[in-house]
Amino acid sequence: MVARVFPPLILRRFESIAAGFPSPAQGYEDEPLDLNALLIRRPAATFFFRVQGSALIRDGIRDGSLLVVDRSITPRAGQLVVADVDGVREVCRLPRSAEQLVVWGTVTAIITKV
Repeated sequence: MVARVFPPLILRRFESIAAGFPSPAQGYEDEPLDLNALLIRRPAATFFFRVQGSALIRDGIRDGSLLVVDRSITPRAGQLVVADVDGVREVCRLPRSAEQLVVWGTVTAIITKV
């Protein structure tokens, strides 16, 4: 699995959408939504991984999901991390005792198509 850093992506139009009764704020759109600003805190330490498999579907991670992983964050027990397991990078939940787990980075966001 190869980590890739994607170019900046800015959505040119972002507005609220009602899920039922029309919003009284209709016509007052927000500023453009910058996904980089929303999802990436430290660009130099952030990487993206595309998931293969569905072992963590209960965590909202499906086959094809895109993970945003920050290497500068110190992970805590229970967090989703990318770890080297027997020489292979895998996404998993960090156990309470992880002496034998080599953590590569902490998952900060999951992007999944619906």
